[in-house]
Amino acid sequence: MKKKLAAFLAMMMALVTMSSAAMAEEEKPTITAHKANAITIDGDLSDWDLSSPAVLEDASQIIRDLSFWQGPNDLSAKVYAAYDEENLYLAFDVTEDTPYGAIEMLPLDGEDNLKVFISTDPTDDPNRTEYHTNDFLLFLICDNNYFDTAFDRTMVAKEYRQRFISKGIDGGEDVLTEGYERATQATSTGFIFEVKIAWANFANNKIAVYQPQSGDVVKFNVAVTDISYPCPGTEYIPQMAWTGTLEINTNPSLWGNLVFE
Repeated sequence: MKKKLAAFLAMMMALVTMSSAAMAEEEKPTITAHKANAITIDGDLSDWDLSSPAVLEDASQIIRDLSFWQGPNDLSAKVYAAYDEENLYLAFDVTEDTPYGAIEMLPLDGEDNLKVFISTDPTDDPNRTEYHTNDFLLFLICDNNYFDTAFDRTMVAKEYRQRFISKGIDGGEDVLTEGYERATQATSTGFIFEVKIAWANFANNKIAVYQPQSGDVVKFNVAVTDISYPCPGTEYIPQMAWTGTLEINTNPSLWGNLVFE
């Protein structure tokens, strides 16, 4: 009798744990990647489906240097996603009072940048708390000049890297070597940054190229960094994320979800 009771209690605990994890995942914010329909990368979003943005505008979304954020007119954004078999498309409509800020001596995470956190494996555990092979952090530098790009894989354990290591993290590089297009346009409130990134950029000879299918769900997040001028404004640099805390840099369970239409 005692053994049956213990087994029953263990089963109930497991069900509660699974239910809690499922509820936590359902509570994560979701953005829809619409099927790309003749999108031209030119900084004009009139050819985009703008119905499902990731919105960054609230003080609760500031993950660094909150006391130096002066409200949505200082830094906020709407982010849109689209896809086709070969490419990921992202559009950032950024409100910022000092756009295109970059100082060469600063690390990438201290310049005006867009950070893209994305998984290319819809079968991975959505509640994982460490990066796996198909989890990526991509930097897009918004300096209106060089537009450096970089992958940070320092948080990926060696056994998961599959020889895909950090690239361009010291700046001065464009590491998106496969089918990358970008365009930016200044606006009255900030700027638009539009990119097309081939899925092949998230692959190598050990990591297969992702081909998203309608209905796929992967972990996803974005962050926007705003350096203010003049110096010494470089000491405190607000950063805003769609969801999560500063720990999104190491913990994918804090990301939201990207659903492929």
